[in-house]
Amino acid sequence: MKQKVFVIGFQKTGTTSLEHALQYLGYRVYGGDKNLMKYTNSDDLKAYIKTTLHSWDAVQDMPWPLFYKELYEIYPEAKYILTLRNTNTWIRSVVTYFASIRIPLHKTIYGVPCAEGYEFRYKEVYEQTNARILKFFKNKPNFLVMEMEKDFNYQTLCGFLNIDEIPQEAFPHARHNKKRKLPNYKLYRDLRSLYWNFKKNY
Repeated sequence: MKQKVFVIGFQKTGTTSLEHALQYLGYRVYGGDKNLMKYTNSDDLKAYIKTTLHSWDAVQDMPWPLFYKELYEIYPEAKYILTLRNTNTWIRSVVTYFASIRIPLHKTIYGVPCAEGYEFRYKEVYEQTNARILKFFKNKPNFLVMEMEKDFNYQTLCGFLNIDEIPQEAFPHARHNKKRKLPNYKLYRDLRSLYWNFKKNY
């Protein structure tokens, strides 16, 4: 069993790319788990986390960043990676991708119906949570910040994970949104949101 690695950055901050990189390095990566939001009792929540992650080496995706304290209480020796992205760049990516789709998990996290039209609240939750994480992990040696466009590479990741053999391959990029021009148009986003809200009964 490898030392556990917890990616505690928000969606659209390179978490999927980091997932692919960890998988390439041999880690078994668990994704988002909306069941985390159901628990009101801390002990029950931590018991669920411990049981769920027993067979996994790493996690990424929402809503894991909201539970960094519980993760640390259970796994104080694990490695923690906060992925960051410029707030304005982040919210543009979130709106382009999620638009006005009324995802229940997102509504629970941000307290508003959807991303588009409620950008201020999304940015507020994003920045406040990141600030709390940075304060909590300050001076802790098992914590790393990886910022998109700056140090998303195998050298940074492997150095933190104490992996000597650094892959020569390019660091993975999950999506190439530059080729996806349609989401830049609000009419397209509105139609896509209408479709998904109807299909999922949101």
